[in-house]
Amino acid sequence: MANKKLKVAAGHYHLFHRVAPTVANAKGYFAKEGLEVEISATGTDLKSLQALIEDEIDIVIDLKTPVALQARDRGEEVFLIGGFLNTYPGIFVGAKEIRSVTDLRGKKVGLREPNGVALTMSSMILKKAGMEPDGDVIFIPHTGASSFRSIAPKLDRGEIHARIAHKAYANDFKRAGYPILADLEEYLPNGYQLRAIAVKGSFLERNRGTVVGFLAGLIQGYRFMKNPENHPEMMAIIKASDLEFEQDMDQGMWEEEYPLIPGIPANGSINVAGLQVILDEEKLARRISPAMTVDRILRSEYAQEALRKVERP
Repeated sequence: MANKKLKVAAGHYHLFHRVAPTVANAKGYFAKEGLEVEISATGTDLKSLQALIEDEIDIVIDLKTPVALQARDRGEEVFLIGGFLNTYPGIFVGAKEIRSVTDLRGKKVGLREPNGVALTMSSMILKKAGMEPDGDVIFIPHTGASSFRSIAPKLDRGEIHARIAHKAYANDFKRAGYPILADLEEYLPNGYQLRAIAVKGSFLERNRGTVVGFLAGLIQGYRFMKNPENHPEMMAIIKASDLEFEQDMDQGMWEEEYPLIPGIPANGSINVAGLQVILDEEKLARRISPAMTVDRILRSEYAQEALRKVERP
């Protein structure tokens, strides 16, 4: 019998977003489930959502959670079946002369891209300090990778005065004298469901076994990535694939464990508490209706069944 073919896509162009399914393909995890998985990138979350709705792709592997919540709230049959980034291991680092978040009033805050996670996280920190992100600071997009090597020179030159960075570099910043203005894991102790795996309801109904098999393969891909002993083989798989390092990437970030790998769930599931945090934020911002609930979008049973399959003796 021929393998079942699946079209899956990442919305984000970052290489990291496609590593897990690429690993699962290379290691034969999908093939073991009778699946042939084609992996692509649409380029944006909205393009991914539209492609999913129009049945151009079967599964989105990294849909930004607010995009999914807004779509479901307006009646689209979009459901979240598994996690991708269940928290954000990051810090908010300042230039050496900055001593507190309020010192950033009138200053420049760097972003990697105009609408990415750095904007979301920076805005959260600024608001908690009593500041208005839209008026009290100047956001500067396209300031490179979230590494020490990329950010520190820009802080020194005054191109930016603060930036979200990966927590893996916290000690590098501290040793060099840059203040850590906020630790995002302290701000968000229950996690933060940044991105998740999304499927259209009608596809779920017709393809339960296929979806469970895909998640089982992906969970194994996640676990392979999270094991430091597998790092050399993971890098060999990346280099042998059609994945390319993006131009603004600090490739040194891949020399050891990539800093966002800790945010990937080893069990493949959604962080329900972290999803509720975002739902509450979206309601407060009036981007979704008060009637929207987690239960309307979450289908956790697929990841649970996949996990049992992976861990079956």
